[in-house]
Amino acid sequence: MFMKIINEDLTKSEVNSLIANKLDSKISSKEFENKVKEITVSVMSELFRTLWQRDSFWKNSVKK
Repeated sequence: MFMKIINEDLTKSEVNSLIANKLDSKISSKEFENKVKEITVSVMSELFRTLWQRDSFWKNSVKK
């Protein structure tokens, strides 16, 4: 699709605008927001699990 549009001699700013609009629409979608939340929950859960299981590594540093 983009190759056909690019062959129509679009300027660099027009191509940048098309790409920016497409990215903005994807980033503002509910699907993207839900995926970010899912990844965040996973990362935070893993972080707290690791901190809990390996507390001997960081507890001594905090106590000083």
